[in-house]
Amino acid sequence: MTVSLANKERFIIKVYQHVQLTGNNTTIPEQVDYIINYICKKAKIKKDEIGALGIGSCGPFNKDRGYLVLVAPNLCGGLVKRREIIQNDWTGIPLEQVLSQIYSNLKIDNDAITAVMAERLFGAGRGEDDLVYITWSTGIGSGAFVDGRLIKGKNGNAPHIGHIYLVEDGPQCGCGNFGDMESLCSGEAIARDYGNGATTEMVFLAFNNDDPKAKKVITKAAKNFARGLVSINAILDTKVFIIGGSVFMNNIDILLPMVKYEFYRSFPALSNNVEFRPSALDKYLVDLGALSLVMPEEWIEEWQKKRPWEYAPEAIVLE
Repeated sequence: MTVSLANKERFIIKVYQHVQLTGNNTTIPEQVDYIINYICKKAKIKKDEIGALGIGSCGPFNKDRGYLVLVAPNLCGGLVKRREIIQNDWTGIPLEQVLSQIYSNLKIDNDAITAVMAERLFGAGRGEDDLVYITWSTGIGSGAFVDGRLIKGKNGNAPHIGHIYLVEDGPQCGCGNFGDMESLCSGEAIARDYGNGATTEMVFLAFNNDDPKAKKVITKAAKNFARGLVSINAILDTKVFIIGGSVFMNNIDILLPMVKYEFYRSFPALSNNVEFRPSALDKYLVDLGALSLVMPEEWIEEWQKKRPWEYAPEAIVLE
């Protein structure tokens, strides 16, 4: 979890703390408030001086009595019983209900949705009305604009590209699906398919050393990733794909040619003239995404000109 404080000119302070996954299901919103209190003390401001709070969170979401409830299986142990790594029995996190009692101007969205907003305002999607952002990392998520309008869906989950089905009877995803995009080509999937206790980074290192198994695993992952993009493009008819996330950004030279090759093999009437761009914001994306939810209109032009995220302070790490 990272929390940043910004004003019209710059990011003032940034704090990181590992997300807390024990206790009751209000632990995470309470942790958000704890870090904000810490930031206020460090920045020597009063809490009531905070004009707005924007949150970009992993998803998906449900709604309960009009409030967004976080139902992410990587946080809620009660959703996926077989995942013993998560030592809680949560089936939902009342993120909005708890924090809206403290912060009157609160906006929450899926982190991939906040990412596409930030890329369109400040990054690789400037001026584009039809674009899709995809994060290719431990998991896979996405956000999209169509005809200049952000799409969200009934619970704010659209387009949840990581969980579209690609094959029948494929490996199981953390969400419980079998054969969806995340289960086939996420960072975790690449490490799993290579085996031998390798990390994703080790698999790409083996690829660069001409390891045949690594080449097979990564080529298959890139092919499946591209086919997921073909599917979402068939629905949204987009102009630009912006790809971010650690798996992609750390291995662009390997992955981008593979993805483009497979993508452009699809139906030319839909795939021709679609552009691929790497994220222009990368390590600043999380902070700018959350800020994009609540940034006053009068700040935007100055931030576009001065790019203050490029000299943002390093994060203070809390135990």
